[in-house]
Amino acid sequence: MLSRKYGRGIVNYFAGNPLNRVGFLRGDHEFLSQALRHPSASFLLCNELQPLVSDSNKRKLAYVKYDDVKPIIGEDPYAGTEEEILKQYDSTKYIPQMIFLGIDEKAKDGLTYQGKNQYTGAPYFALDVSPRRSVKEACEKLIAELEEKSFKFARGRVMDVEAADGRSPLQCTLSDTDTRLSGRLRRSSPHD
Repeated sequence: MLSRKYGRGIVNYFAGNPLNRVGFLRGDHEFLSQALRHPSASFLLCNELQPLVSDSNKRKLAYVKYDDVKPIIGEDPYAGTEEEILKQYDSTKYIPQMIFLGIDEKAKDGLTYQGKNQYTGAPYFALDVSPRRSVKEACEKLIAELEEKSFKFARGRVMDVEAADGRSPLQCTLSDTDTRLSGRLRRSSPHD
């Protein structure tokens, strides 16, 4: 479709995902519970929205297994029904965000789940391991263990540079902008 409109070689950015999202199973707590603990399950970790990578070029995503994240997420966060989970919900308790991404149907020895239809594949989850509140120590421990194994969290387009006066780039940008804006505001004030 896109090639007819834009010409050959144009690829839909969101096409080609190797995972079957099986989005309709995201509300099925039995499926999620099985998928979470299946030996083929993989977890993509993010720390402050930066994904875990395995190579020095920071282009290859790295995954961990259930036993690695169990101290952070608990035995099985999907053990109860949605109604049961809502009744137990306490907004004062921090729960790290975990998202079911889908299943890789090409994987050998994946989970086989029989719902209305049969689905087979290796489950993939994304999990926020940013050290916060009740899971801070467990996240810091996991991050340290991964860094010992030469894994890193990609830095994206963030630059670790300092200005000549030692300020961080954000501080430079904010203070310089504030100075310019406050000067403009003073000059353009109707009371002058």
